[in-house]
Amino acid sequence: MSRVAGKIDLAKFREANRAQRGHGEHRIQSRAVIRLVEDQLKEARVGEYTIFCDEARSRKGGGRAPGPLSYFIAAVGF
Repeated sequence: MSRVAGKIDLAKFREANRAQRGHGEHRIQSRAVIRLVEDQLKEARVGEYTIFCDEARSRKGGGRAPGPLSYFIAAVGF
């Protein structure tokens, strides 16, 4: 099967969903642990990933990471 950038491989997506379900009930559970690093800079641990969130300097942040609205906008696309 050829891969094209920007396209979702529906067969692979469906296979992953079937594998997650297994037998019985299907539940998705996510957990994030958030801590304030300093000023507006926050750290979130989600599973095996660590992400940071900050505000722009114009909003009294350090501008060292995307702001919360940037993550929200990106999530809509995911």
